[in-house]
Amino acid sequence: MASTGYGQFCPVAKAAELLAERWMPVVIRELLAGSCHFGDLQRGIPLISPATLSQRLHELLDAGVLERTRGGGDSRRVQYRLTEAGKELRAAA
Repeated sequence: MASTGYGQFCPVAKAAELLAERWMPVVIRELLAGSCHFGDLQRGIPLISPATLSQRLHELLDAGVLERTRGGGDSRRVQYRLTEAGKELRAAA
């Protein structure tokens, strides 16, 4: 579903365009609680579809709120971590 947005460049409007999407506040909550793998996020949000979760994670990555790394001994395992900008959302949660 394409988002039309507010067409404004103030910080409140830009944040609302990202954070007001369906499921986004819950995804942010899980990330702030320490979930860092796709499976962990799915377990924390059992009613979200994998496709929607993937879409929300990509939106957060594109916005610079989240970073994606491959970590640990298994280089195929992806980890999601909030950036400094993402960590600042804790004050709003």
